[in-house]
Amino acid sequence: MQKNIPVNKLFSGSLYWRISTAFLVMLVLVGVAYVAITIYTSGIYFQHVNQRLNRNAATNIAAHSSPFRNGKTNDTSMAEIFHDVMSVNPGLEVYLLDTNGNILSFYAPAKKIALNKVSLRPLREFINNQGKQFVKGDDPRHPGLQKVFSAAPVVSNGSLAGYIYVVLASEEYDHVTNYLRFDYMLQVGSRAMLATLLFALAIGLVIIWLITKNLRRVIDVMHKFRQGNIDARIKIQSTGDIKELSGMFNEMADILTKNIEKIKEVEVLRRELIANISHDLRTPISIIHGYVETLLIKEKTISADDYKRYLNTIYKSIHNLESLVHELFELSKLEANQVQPVKEPFFISELVSDISSKYELLAKSKSITLNTALSKEQQPVFADVSLIERVMQNLIDNALKFTPAGGRIIIQTNKAKRGIEVSVSDSGIGIPEEEKDLVFGRYYKGHGFIKYQRHTGLGLAIAKKILDLHNSSLVLHSRVNEGTSFAFELPLYQ
Repeated sequence: MQKNIPVNKLFSGSLYWRISTAFLVMLVLVGVAYVAITIYTSGIYFQHVNQRLNRNAATNIAAHSSPFRNGKTNDTSMAEIFHDVMSVNPGLEVYLLDTNGNILSFYAPAKKIALNKVSLRPLREFINNQGKQFVKGDDPRHPGLQKVFSAAPVVSNGSLAGYIYVVLASEEYDHVTNYLRFDYMLQVGSRAMLATLLFALAIGLVIIWLITKNLRRVIDVMHKFRQGNIDARIKIQSTGDIKELSGMFNEMADILTKNIEKIKEVEVLRRELIANISHDLRTPISIIHGYVETLLIKEKTISADDYKRYLNTIYKSIHNLESLVHELFELSKLEANQVQPVKEPFFISELVSDISSKYELLAKSKSITLNTALSKEQQPVFADVSLIERVMQNLIDNALKFTPAGGRIIIQTNKAKRGIEVSVSDSGIGIPEEEKDLVFGRYYKGHGFIKYQRHTGLGLAIAKKILDLHNSSLVLHSRVNEGTSFAFELPLYQ
């Protein structure tokens, strides 16, 4: 058996904390990225500052030395310069280059020099902008690595003889500064990241809680609906996806509720139908059974007149039974949407005239006057002829059954707003006000049915279903002991 878990606890233990955990991981990653970017950018910043402060280092060396004598390298002068420079700033590396970038002389352990030539393009760029822009050049000790530098041209006998190339961040300098910078930035960045992380996490948890608050309400209502409270609906004054989700759930719940109510109504109707069918089928079957049994018992003693009368009664009961079964089958097909109207244009006046002529003899035999009043509208209507004929027959049959001798029935056609209105009116017993909303129900027979045992109570229900297929409706007007009128409208053929 599935254990019921409180919805708030279930939600708090899943979605809320999963979102919070994901948010925390994101913050940690952002914090780490922030520290890494800070360390990198601070390194660039320090290199830029170093280059800007020492941009004249090479110029000063070139101005106070004689790197070349008689077109050759002045090793003595360069040794003195290297010694003086290193005494003042041991973090510098000084190189003497020719006009092609070849290293002629330098101050650095020989075994640490890995390049014999450096690119002159960064040097020329540095000299042209006078060291105002951040430029990196080749590191002779590490191929492929670039460092900040200072550079100045060396002029001998009025012409360019080479360049003084000063690497501003020696290997020892890099080692010390990188260590100190990393240690410093790690401490500062870690503290800043921790403080920012805690603050952002606290704010984030509150924001996530506020965002998911409406979602928790949605889930709570869904839980109540699942537990059987079909009236539970989401009432959230929100916008965006939560509002859309709430609207979709409420709409779905309304549809489900309506379907449940319809199923209940159908179940009630089914039970009533079974009870009514059982009762009405039992009546003709009992009559047939009784008379057949009588004929078998009195086979040798029954008179010819009684024999004929019994057979006539059996025949009428079979006919009633056949009519009931036929109407039940017809209504079932209509309710199951197995009947699709085949619409075509036809003149309703011709159909009314044809049907009234068929019922004239039957009406006359009951001393009922049957009249027609047809409009002069010559435009055809658009409907299924056979189904509309079935509606007319049901309405006229109904009028004949409930109209006493000496009464009258009038079939009329009149022009209406959307087409032609057809009505069947009688001067019969009428329908009480409290029964007007019930007469179209399946198997409803009304207060006057006791005198009309052959009436099945399905005629109006069948007529209504047929008109529903034509997007029309059956309108009732009636007063007790004065008569009843049923009317419906058919569209004109365009």
